[in-house]
Amino acid sequence: MENLTIKPSYVSLFSCIGPKCADSCCNDWMITFDKQSYKKTLKNKYLADVAKFALYETKDSESSWAIVNLDKNGACPFLTPQKLCNIHAKAGEKALSHTCKTYPKRDQFIGPDKYQSLYLSCPEVARIVLFDDNAFQFSANASGNKTVNTPSPEWLEKTYEYSLDLLLNSGLSWQESFLAIGLLVKTSDEVRTNKANIEQLEVRYNQLLSMSKMGMISKQFNTIPYTSLPQKHTFVAIHDALCTMHSRSTRPRFESINNAITALCNEQNDYSIEGINGIWNTEVETQLTDHSELFTKFILYSMFHNHFPMHAEHDPEQVFQQLIIDCFMIRCYLAATYAAEKQLTEENIIKCFQVYHVVRQHKPKFIERIKNILSEYDLTSLPSAISLLKTQ
Repeated sequence: MENLTIKPSYVSLFSCIGPKCADSCCNDWMITFDKQSYKKTLKNKYLADVAKFALYETKDSESSWAIVNLDKNGACPFLTPQKLCNIHAKAGEKALSHTCKTYPKRDQFIGPDKYQSLYLSCPEVARIVLFDDNAFQFSANASGNKTVNTPSPEWLEKTYEYSLDLLLNSGLSWQESFLAIGLLVKTSDEVRTNKANIEQLEVRYNQLLSMSKMGMISKQFNTIPYTSLPQKHTFVAIHDALCTMHSRSTRPRFESINNAITALCNEQNDYSIEGINGIWNTEVETQLTDHSELFTKFILYSMFHNHFPMHAEHDPEQVFQQLIIDCFMIRCYLAATYAAEKQLTEENIIKCFQVYHVVRQHKPKFIERIKNILSEYDLTSLPSAISLLKTQ
């Protein structure tokens, strides 16, 4: 049996918009050249003069031989005045760095199959994922590769499949579906650590579907209290980490979100989670009628992109908690942006999702910081993690 290439249509729909991009990856981005591409660029008569000062040898490895010295504005020196790539124009795609050849594409092999996706840190990707009605049509085609690879663990594949089904087909709101998925993940972790049999995962999934249809998940979700103090501490800590790690934290796009957050500070100059949640409850939920669809699309994207709850270093429950944090932070950014702009345009919504993911998807230390914050503020139990989704 041939191995498969699994691809959502948002991959096919994507086309780089180059100079029209609101947050170009040709700015404030570490660009690494492999040895071969580096030498080709130096030898090209049209690029050599710029390459002599624009490229800095690191010789870390064959694949990481040099980096680009960005100019004082954070732009790649190989850009033309029209913000087009001179390397691509003068030497062709093969001369590009690995970063420039591949971003925002992401291919990963899971078991025998290749999964294709795109990074949400690209504004155009975020636009397609969040607003294109055709973004989530999936294809599975023979890849032509018959290499025998180790199968993905059965517990992982079942958890991935069942989680997607609970998100999309349980009849629950996206917040309530998190509770059902969290209960599933607890059983999944027991199977992973050999504390339960694999059959228990399907039993649990069917139980959760029945509970959802009977209204029991919704009722259980409603019994979890809203508590503002843990939300405040969590938001402050994670937003601070984002500001510290973001490569574009001094650029207008990031500053517009940060200024919107700062404007909601109280008289003691503390971030006001009550103010942020109040804006969400009274304004955003009533004005942004498709907010539930936006978050459902985002969660669907995240689950596919990361093959939820797969992670090399974190257990399934930690991966689940991190996804809740993502939704919590983006909700806060949307509310603050609405307060500042008095509306949420498509561009504002894209900005909130995309700016956050510049750090979330490319800074492993940020994920580790989230893990530590959840532990520090005692948000690792299922009810406490779910409470972050409450706004009143």
